[in-house]
Amino acid sequence: MGMKVYLLDNGTLLLDQSFATWNHGQGIDFRFPVYAFYVDHPDGKVMIDTGFDKAWVERKLPFEKPEQSAEQTIEAQLAKIGVRPDEIDIVINSHLHFDHCSNNKLFPQATFYFSKSELRHSYVPDPWERLGYDPELVVMPGMKAELLDLGHYEYEVLPGITLIETPGHSAGHLSIVLRPGGDTPPMVFPVDVAYTRHNLEDKVLMGLHTDPLELLDSMARIENIAKKIGGTIFYSHDPEEYAGYTLCPGYYGG
Repeated sequence: MGMKVYLLDNGTLLLDQSFATWNHGQGIDFRFPVYAFYVDHPDGKVMIDTGFDKAWVERKLPFEKPEQSAEQTIEAQLAKIGVRPDEIDIVINSHLHFDHCSNNKLFPQATFYFSKSELRHSYVPDPWERLGYDPELVVMPGMKAELLDLGHYEYEVLPGITLIETPGHSAGHLSIVLRPGGDTPPMVFPVDVAYTRHNLEDKVLMGLHTDPLELLDSMARIENIAKKIGGTIFYSHDPEEYAGYTLCPGYYGG
Protein backbone atom coordinates (compact mmCIF):
# COMPACT_ATOMS: atom_id res chain seq x y z
CA MET A 1 0.00 0.00 0.00
CA GLY A 2 2.97 2.29 0.50
CA MET A 3 1.78 4.36 3.46
CA LYS A 4 4.29 5.88 5.87
CA VAL A 5 3.51 6.41 9.56
CA TYR A 6 5.33 9.13 11.49
CA LEU A 7 5.13 9.47 15.29
CA LEU A 8 5.23 13.18 16.17
CA ASP A 9 6.89 13.86 19.54
CA ASN A 10 4.76 16.46 21.36
CA GLY A 11 6.56 16.65 24.72
CA THR A 12 5.52 15.40 28.15
CA LEU A 13 2.97 15.99 30.91
CA LEU A 14 2.94 15.15 34.61
CA LEU A 15 0.23 13.55 36.75
CA ASP A 16 0.01 11.60 39.95
CA GLN A 17 0.80 7.93 39.36
CA SER A 18 -2.71 6.99 40.50
CA PHE A 19 -4.07 8.47 37.27
CA ALA A 20 -2.14 5.78 35.39
CA THR A 21 -2.72 2.95 37.88
CA TRP A 22 -6.11 3.34 39.54
CA ASN A 23 -5.90 3.41 43.36
CA HIS A 24 -2.17 2.65 43.28
CA GLY A 25 0.85 4.91 43.48
CA GLN A 26 -0.71 7.96 45.12
CA GLY A 27 1.80 10.72 45.72
CA ILE A 28 4.29 9.48 43.08
CA ASP A 29 5.01 11.66 40.04
CA PHE A 30 4.32 10.09 36.65
CA ARG A 31 5.79 12.03 33.71
CA PHE A 32 4.58 10.62 30.44
CA PRO A 33 5.06 11.25 26.70
CA VAL A 34 2.42 12.61 24.38
CA TYR A 35 2.52 12.05 20.63
CA ALA A 36 0.32 12.47 17.59
CA PHE A 37 0.85 10.61 14.35
CA TYR A 38 0.89 11.57 10.70
CA VAL A 39 0.07 9.09 7.94
CA ASP A 40 1.38 9.77 4.44
CA HIS A 41 -1.21 7.73 2.56
CA PRO A 42 -1.47 7.31 -1.23
CA ASP A 43 -5.03 8.71 -1.01
CA GLY A 44 -4.40 11.64 1.33
CA LYS A 45 -2.47 13.22 4.17
CA VAL A 46 -3.87 12.15 7.54
CA MET A 47 -3.31 13.36 11.10
CA ILE A 48 -4.35 11.05 13.93
CA ASP A 49 -4.75 13.11 17.10
CA THR A 50 -3.18 16.55 17.33
CA GLY A 51 -1.48 16.64 20.73
CA PHE A 52 -1.47 19.33 23.41
CA ASP A 53 -0.87 23.06 23.41
CA LYS A 54 1.67 24.00 26.10
CA ALA A 55 0.17 27.47 26.69
CA TRP A 56 -3.32 26.00 27.15
CA VAL A 57 -2.09 23.48 29.73
CA GLU A 58 -0.14 26.15 31.62
CA ARG A 59 -3.28 28.27 31.74
CA LYS A 60 -5.92 25.61 32.48
CA LEU A 61 -4.08 22.69 34.14
CA PRO A 62 -0.76 24.05 35.42
CA PHE A 63 -0.29 21.13 37.84
CA GLU A 64 0.42 18.92 34.80
CA LYS A 65 3.70 20.86 34.32
CA PRO A 66 3.93 20.57 30.52
CA GLU A 67 7.35 20.25 28.93
CA GLN A 68 7.45 21.00 25.23
CA SER A 69 10.34 22.49 23.27
CA ALA A 70 9.88 24.58 20.13
CA GLU A 71 10.89 21.48 18.16
CA GLN A 72 8.10 19.44 19.80
CA THR A 73 5.20 21.55 18.56
CA ILE A 74 3.05 19.84 15.95
CA GLU A 75 3.97 22.44 13.32
CA ALA A 76 7.69 21.88 13.92
CA GLN A 77 7.32 18.10 13.84
CA LEU A 78 5.49 18.23 10.51
CA ALA A 79 8.07 20.68 9.14
CA LYS A 80 10.76 18.05 9.77
CA ILE A 81 9.24 16.00 6.98
CA GLY A 82 8.28 18.92 4.75
CA VAL A 83 4.54 18.91 5.50
CA ARG A 84 2.52 22.08 6.08
CA PRO A 85 -0.63 22.01 8.26
CA ASP A 86 -2.73 23.35 5.37
CA GLU A 87 -1.86 20.22 3.35
CA ILE A 88 -3.64 17.87 5.77
CA ASP A 89 -6.78 16.31 4.27
CA ILE A 90 -8.13 14.32 7.23
CA VAL A 91 -7.85 14.60 11.02
CA ILE A 92 -8.94 11.66 13.18
CA ASN A 93 -9.43 12.33 16.88
CA SER A 94 -9.27 9.11 18.91
CA HIS A 95 -11.15 11.08 21.59
CA LEU A 96 -11.49 14.70 22.58
CA HIS A 97 -9.36 15.00 25.70
CA PHE A 98 -7.08 18.02 25.45
CA ASP A 99 -3.86 16.04 24.87
CA HIS A 100 -5.37 14.49 21.76
CA CYS A 101 -7.13 17.45 20.12
CA SER A 102 -5.57 20.76 21.24
CA ASN A 103 -4.06 21.47 17.83
CA ASN A 104 -7.17 20.78 15.77
CA LYS A 105 -7.18 24.53 15.11
CA LEU A 106 -4.12 24.12 12.87
CA PHE A 107 -6.18 22.17 10.32
CA PRO A 108 -9.38 24.15 9.57
CA GLN A 109 -9.46 22.88 5.97
CA ALA A 110 -9.41 19.18 6.95
CA THR A 111 -12.31 16.79 7.36
CA PHE A 112 -12.50 15.62 10.99
CA TYR A 113 -13.51 12.15 12.16
CA PHE A 114 -14.54 11.48 15.75
CA SER A 115 -17.29 9.81 17.71
CA LYS A 116 -20.72 11.42 18.09
CA SER A 117 -20.90 10.50 21.78
CA GLU A 118 -17.42 11.94 22.31
CA LEU A 119 -18.61 15.29 20.98
CA ARG A 120 -21.51 15.27 23.43
CA HIS A 121 -19.17 14.58 26.36
CA SER A 122 -16.77 17.33 25.30
CA TYR A 123 -19.62 19.84 25.70
CA VAL A 124 -21.42 18.30 28.69
CA PRO A 125 -18.94 16.09 30.55
CA ASP A 126 -19.98 14.09 33.56
CA PRO A 127 -18.52 15.49 36.80
CA TRP A 128 -15.69 12.93 37.04
CA GLU A 129 -14.44 13.52 33.48
CA ARG A 130 -14.26 17.33 33.39
CA LEU A 131 -10.47 17.33 33.73
CA GLY A 132 -9.87 16.37 30.11
CA TYR A 133 -12.39 18.35 28.06
CA ASP A 134 -12.66 21.86 26.62
CA PRO A 135 -15.13 22.25 23.73
CA GLU A 136 -13.27 25.33 22.48
CA LEU A 137 -10.43 22.99 21.44
CA VAL A 138 -12.74 20.86 19.31
CA VAL A 139 -15.13 22.77 17.10
CA MET A 140 -14.27 25.51 14.60
CA PRO A 141 -16.71 27.62 12.55
CA GLY A 142 -17.51 25.87 9.30
CA MET A 143 -15.56 22.72 10.14
CA LYS A 144 -16.25 19.58 8.13
CA ALA A 145 -16.88 16.59 10.38
CA GLU A 146 -17.88 12.95 10.10
CA LEU A 147 -19.55 11.93 13.37
CA LEU A 148 -19.26 8.20 13.95
CA ASP A 149 -21.46 5.86 15.98
CA LEU A 150 -19.80 2.51 15.40
CA GLY A 151 -20.85 0.23 18.23
CA HIS A 152 -19.02 -3.03 17.50
CA TYR A 153 -18.53 -2.26 13.81
CA GLU A 154 -15.20 -1.18 12.34
CA TYR A 155 -14.81 1.82 10.05
CA GLU A 156 -12.21 2.18 7.32
CA VAL A 157 -11.39 5.84 6.72
CA LEU A 158 -8.98 5.01 3.89
CA PRO A 159 -7.63 1.59 2.86
CA GLY A 160 -5.41 0.41 5.71
CA ILE A 161 -6.69 2.96 8.28
CA THR A 162 -9.34 1.32 10.48
CA LEU A 163 -11.19 2.81 13.47
CA ILE A 164 -12.61 0.66 16.26
CA GLU A 165 -14.90 1.97 18.99
CA THR A 166 -13.36 1.15 22.37
CA PRO A 167 -15.25 2.97 25.15
CA GLY A 168 -14.35 3.02 28.81
CA HIS A 169 -11.61 5.61 29.10
CA SER A 170 -14.04 8.02 27.47
CA ALA A 171 -17.56 7.43 26.20
CA GLY A 172 -16.75 7.55 22.49
CA HIS A 173 -13.10 6.53 22.44
CA LEU A 174 -11.70 5.14 19.17
CA SER A 175 -8.66 2.92 18.71
CA ILE A 176 -6.79 2.75 15.41
CA VAL A 177 -5.28 -0.05 13.33
CA LEU A 178 -2.87 0.89 10.55
CA ARG A 179 -1.68 -1.54 7.90
CA PRO A 180 1.32 0.09 6.21
CA GLY A 181 2.04 -3.00 4.14
CA GLY A 182 5.42 -4.27 3.01
CA ASP A 183 7.58 -5.68 5.79
CA THR A 184 5.84 -3.64 8.51
CA PRO A 185 3.28 -5.64 10.51
CA PRO A 186 -0.06 -4.02 11.34
CA MET A 187 0.28 -1.22 13.88
CA VAL A 188 -2.33 -1.31 16.67
CA PHE A 189 -2.90 1.90 18.62
CA PRO A 190 -5.16 1.31 21.65
CA VAL A 191 -4.56 5.02 22.41
CA ASP A 192 -6.00 5.57 25.90
CA VAL A 193 -7.51 2.12 26.28
CA ALA A 194 -4.11 1.50 27.88
CA TYR A 195 -1.57 4.20 28.65
CA THR A 196 1.14 1.60 29.22
CA ARG A 197 2.03 -2.03 28.58
CA HIS A 198 1.43 -2.66 32.30
CA ASN A 199 -2.15 -1.38 31.98
CA LEU A 200 -2.98 -3.70 29.10
CA GLU A 201 -1.11 -6.87 29.95
CA ASP A 202 -1.95 -6.86 33.68
CA LYS A 203 -5.43 -5.33 33.25
CA VAL A 204 -4.61 -2.43 35.55
CA LEU A 205 -7.10 0.32 34.81
CA MET A 206 -6.13 3.96 34.59
CA GLY A 207 -7.58 6.37 37.13
CA LEU A 208 -9.38 8.48 34.53
CA HIS A 209 -12.23 6.48 33.00
CA THR A 210 -15.98 6.63 32.40
CA ASP A 211 -16.81 2.95 32.92
CA PRO A 212 -14.36 0.40 34.34
CA LEU A 213 -16.18 -2.64 32.93
CA GLU A 214 -16.32 -1.12 29.45
CA LEU A 215 -12.63 -0.28 29.72
CA LEU A 216 -11.75 -3.87 30.63
CA ASP A 217 -13.81 -5.11 27.69
CA SER A 218 -12.01 -2.69 25.36
CA MET A 219 -8.64 -3.86 26.68
CA ALA A 220 -9.52 -7.48 25.95
CA ARG A 221 -10.87 -6.58 22.52
CA ILE A 222 -7.74 -4.69 21.45
CA GLU A 223 -5.49 -7.46 22.73
CA ASN A 224 -7.49 -10.02 20.77
CA ILE A 225 -7.41 -7.95 17.57
CA ALA A 226 -3.64 -7.50 17.82
CA LYS A 227 -3.12 -11.25 18.28
CA LYS A 228 -5.49 -12.14 15.45
CA ILE A 229 -3.83 -9.89 12.87
CA GLY A 230 -0.24 -10.25 14.13
CA GLY A 231 -0.12 -6.57 15.02
CA THR A 232 2.38 -4.60 17.08
CA ILE A 233 0.82 -2.57 19.90
CA PHE A 234 1.96 1.03 20.38
CA TYR A 235 1.15 2.56 23.76
CA SER A 236 0.05 6.17 24.12
CA HIS A 237 1.76 7.26 27.34
CA ASP A 238 4.36 4.62 28.27
CA PRO A 239 7.77 6.23 28.96
CA GLU A 240 9.70 2.96 28.70
CA GLU A 241 8.04 1.78 25.48
CA TYR A 242 8.27 5.26 23.96
CA ALA A 243 12.05 5.27 24.36
CA GLY A 244 12.19 2.45 21.78
CA TYR A 245 9.82 3.95 19.20
CA THR A 246 11.01 5.40 15.90
CA LEU A 247 10.13 9.10 16.01
CA CYS A 248 9.77 11.68 13.23
CA PRO A 249 11.59 12.20 10.90
CA GLY A 250 11.97 8.42 11.02
CA TYR A 251 8.88 6.42 10.04
CA TYR A 252 7.23 3.01 9.86
CA GLY A 253 6.12 1.40 6.60
CA GLY A 254 6.81 2.90 3.24
